[in-house]
Amino acid sequence: MKKNKGFSLVELIIVIAIMAILVGIMVPVMLHFIEKSNVSSDYQLADTIRSAVAYSIVDARVKDDPDSQPYLDAMENPTASYVEINGKKMISISSITGPCVLKESLEEYTGYPLGSLKSQIRSEHEADTEIYVCTTNGVVTVALYHTDSTGRKKPTTNLDIIISQ
Repeated sequence: MKKNKGFSLVELIIVIAIMAILVGIMVPVMLHFIEKSNVSSDYQLADTIRSAVAYSIVDARVKDDPDSQPYLDAMENPTASYVEINGKKMISISSITGPCVLKESLEEYTGYPLGSLKSQIRSEHEADTEIYVCTTNGVVTVALYHTDSTGRKKPTTNLDIIISQ
C-alpha cells in the first residue's frame, strides 16, 4: 500500500489562520509607514517649492520682468489676499497667474504647472488645502496648509508642513 504524502486539511487551515493573523497585524503597521512616507514626500515638495522661489527671486530675468514684480512684492509684503500662518503673511502660490517670467521660472524649476502643485500633495489633506509662500529679507517660507504633518491622517490647521530657508 502506498502512503500519501502531503499536507492534511487541518495543517493547511492552521497555516492559513497563522497567515491571516500576520496579515491582520501587518496591514495597520504598513499603512502607517505609507502615510509617513507620504508626509516625507510633502516635505520634499515644500522644499522644492522653497528652492524654486529662492532661485526665482534672485534671477535677473524675473527681477527685470515688469509682470513678475507685483508677485515678488506680494511675496515680500502682502497687502491683499493673504493668510497669516505662524505670524507670517503668506500668499497662495496658485495666485501667481498670467504670463510672467516668475511663473515660468517656478514651473521650470518644480517641473509642474503652478495650478497642479496641490495635486502633488501626498499626505492626508482637506479640500481647502493650499500652498502658501512668503519671502522676508530673502528668506523663503513655504506652508502646505491643512495637511497632516504627523502621518496620523488627521489634517487640521494646527498640523501644517512649513519649510523655511
